[in-house]
Amino acid sequence: MSFVFPRNARTYFRAVDEARAGAPRFDSMFDQYFLCLMVGLDARRIGGDEDMEPDKFVEGYPKDFQGQADIIAGLLVDAELDRQGISQEDRASIERQMVRLLDHRSPGNLSAEGVKLLNQYAAAGFKLIRDRVIAPASLEDFLIAYQGLWTP
Repeated sequence: MSFVFPRNARTYFRAVDEARAGAPRFDSMFDQYFLCLMVGLDARRIGGDEDMEPDKFVEGYPKDFQGQADIIAGLLVDAELDRQGISQEDRASIERQMVRLLDHRSPGNLSAEGVKLLNQYAAAGFKLIRDRVIAPASLEDFLIAYQGLWTP
């Protein structure tokens, strides 16, 4: 289960990553990935291969996110059902999507296709963030602007 960072996200978050000693920072790149992922899932938008870095940045969920694997998988299934216009009453289509996206034998409970889609949602989420939020000078600036993405 390989996670791929959205293209240009490293540059976008550079000021936060290089903040002066003692200034708040993200704990990991996965925190940045996760914030992008949430925006992409909420918007029901996916990016393409050209929107992602060519190489993985982490294998599997970091320790702090391992307990959230089922929630993330559920959010992915929900977003895909909605993005594809599958009705809640269409049990056969829901089951097909779950089989396509989930794999209970994998550490994150996602199939290879599920992981690929997760990366595509993160890439689209980053594009939305980049289009709506100026590259942050600090973590505080980013979090205030990010919160604004969720407020109608």
